[in-house]
Amino acid sequence: MLNRIALFCLLLAPLPALASGLPQGDPAALGFAPDRLARIDAAMQRYVDEGKLAGMTIAIARDGKVAYEKSVGMADTAKGRPMTPDTLIRIYSMSKPVTAVAAMILVEEGRLHLTDKLGDILPEFKDTQVFESEGPDGVRTVPPKQPIRIFNLLTHTSGLSYPGDFDPTPVGRIYDKKDVFNAANTLAEMSRKTATIPLTDQPGHYHYGASIDILGRVIEVITGKPLDVFLKERIFEPLGMHDTMFVVPARLQDRFAELYTTGKDGTLAPLREGAGLGLYREDAKLVSGGGGLVSTVGDYMRFCQMMLNGGELGGVRILSPETVRLMTTGQIPADRRGNLPEHRPGSNMGLGFGVLEDLGASEMPGSVGTFGWAGAASTQFFIDPREKIVAVLMTQYMPSDTYSLRADLKDLTYQALVEPRDADAPGGSR
Repeated sequence: MLNRIALFCLLLAPLPALASGLPQGDPAALGFAPDRLARIDAAMQRYVDEGKLAGMTIAIARDGKVAYEKSVGMADTAKGRPMTPDTLIRIYSMSKPVTAVAAMILVEEGRLHLTDKLGDILPEFKDTQVFESEGPDGVRTVPPKQPIRIFNLLTHTSGLSYPGDFDPTPVGRIYDKKDVFNAANTLAEMSRKTATIPLTDQPGHYHYGASIDILGRVIEVITGKPLDVFLKERIFEPLGMHDTMFVVPARLQDRFAELYTTGKDGTLAPLREGAGLGLYREDAKLVSGGGGLVSTVGDYMRFCQMMLNGGELGGVRILSPETVRLMTTGQIPADRRGNLPEHRPGSNMGLGFGVLEDLGASEMPGSVGTFGWAGAASTQFFIDPREKIVAVLMTQYMPSDTYSLRADLKDLTYQALVEPRDADAPGGSR
């Protein structure tokens, strides 16, 4: 009798969750061809066998269930630690969508508005000027034609920039000179230093930079809480993202992946300097909402699924569906997108997410309305609302444009999808 009860309880139990953080599904029932999913294994293994990457993990879900999850290679080649789904990964700029969601929580609560002037919240930005030229007498500036608003931070149209590795202009060199992103700076100090640097362009034009980092400081001032505390309380704990953090404590170091680049001899080598490596130490002060988070494939899949679900996961609502729709709608007119089309062809910028608007221009498979972002160590994610797909790639390699990982993630995902829901697609439901 007891055995029958135990069996009955087992049958009633929910589907098991993979390390990807979502329930496991049957790939074929989810519209994927198992033999085509196996091609992903081979493609990932080639990167490792050819010495291009130490290791990587890919997870793909549809309808909230995992259709594919695979890890290959090593998280740390010197220590012989394999890459696994629970490996801790520096996600760099994939931190930005998380911070954007935090800001929109405050917008929904009426504590912050997209039209708010940055200088009214952070007074250090009241007198920030705009770069005009560089001459023998130094940098020349002009006043901004309009103030920076919260909307500009979320869309990277504030005029704020990044250090020279990302912006090899006179403005980028000033970021280097002032050591803005030194891990010894608090977020408040980072904000004050940034405000003394000229904007690289007039507010209203896209320029990738420190906008979301400064948004993190806005969140601190509005809430009266450190950014990491607010994110933990309002996003990480509610969503069960227990492995997403800014600082990796000593007890978790054996799960923390090494960061790699290509050495002078053409082989993989650990990256020991720069790259914000100091941000993750227990003595670090800077909490970078634009690039400082560490996460796992499972945690980030849960974040993505929440966005795909219209702001809710597992009965926990983070945002309303209408807020998610606003965040994942293109916001920048074509004549103000700067170099965005060059780096993300066919895409516009939403509030914290890149949004695909022109499938043909993207030169990759997918669906109009797909949104996502990437990280400096070659991580990537995308969310396809039409096909109800979430895909996340985790690895640790710089520079991120060395290999075609972003295109590969989309190609590998969609080539395995044999039952699309787009009625206009070949084989789609009609």
